[in-house]
Amino acid sequence: MPLKQEFARIRRGGKMYDSPSFGMLVSYGSSGQPQCAFIVSKKIDRRSVVRHEVKRKLSDSVQPFLPQLSRNLELVFLAKQKAVTISKDELHQEVATILNRARLTLP
Repeated sequence: MPLKQEFARIRRGGKMYDSPSFGMLVSYGSSGQPQCAFIVSKKIDRRSVVRHEVKRKLSDSVQPFLPQLSRNLELVFLAKQKAVTISKDELHQEVATILNRARLTLP
């Protein structure tokens, strides 16, 4: 399935959780392992270097939680403007908070 169609499916059937630095769409699919996608729009910054840095910070913050997530879980992280200026530690804390709020990990 093309990525746009897959994202539309997750957006239609998923639940959205917001934090100051990103939004998180949660859906359940048929995959054998948890899948994560990170979307950083050009609205965040027109420079690709900055957008890739935000994507890496988000990815690094989610990585430690992957073993605790359900096997068929699909997560889409949508970066917000604040994600550019926030530190990795603060972003990691936000990821932990939002995953707990969504009841996807143990407290």
